[in-house]
Amino acid sequence: MKIRYGVACFIVALCGVQPVFAQDLADTVITRLGQVQARHNAFHETRNLAALKTPLESSGTLIYRHPGFLQKTTEQPRAEDLVINGDIVTISRNHGAPQSVDTAKVPALRLLADTLRAPLDGNAALLRQYYTMKATEQGADWTIYLTPVSEKIEKFAKSVTITGRNNAILSLVLVQPNGDTQTLTIAP
Repeated sequence: MKIRYGVACFIVALCGVQPVFAQDLADTVITRLGQVQARHNAFHETRNLAALKTPLESSGTLIYRHPGFLQKTTEQPRAEDLVINGDIVTISRNHGAPQSVDTAKVPALRLLADTLRAPLDGNAALLRQYYTMKATEQGADWTIYLTPVSEKIEKFAKSVTITGRNNAILSLVLVQPNGDTQTLTIAP
């Protein structure tokens, strides 16, 4: 058995062909994520901004329903609701009147909404409109690296790194062009 495997690996290497399981790991992981129809998880977010000496921290809950509904309810340090439903993003702070924005009118907001929802929706094609995707996997743990495909996208995001286990995202790190970072850690 070991000899057959060794011969197969040699032939694959000789022909320059990668084994099927390694060809599209990012798509495989995204597909697994999209198979979960609903999620409800606690989150902790840290924003490191060059303009501030200390990071901004917040926590609350994330609710996702397939397809395309994401609600981020911040409980600490102040109440805030962010709802992405279709092309509309609605924000309400301190239980005030909600304000809605159509993401078609704000490209940066559209990119953020799609970056958050596309993995949960299992929509690798949408992510590829913005990023090149590369993935690594070790056991049940995986990491997806997203790099902007154009200068237009680079104006809003330098890189995005998503880590997880099995079919759950555990963290998302967004690095902006100015070096500011936003790290969203999600409880399993």
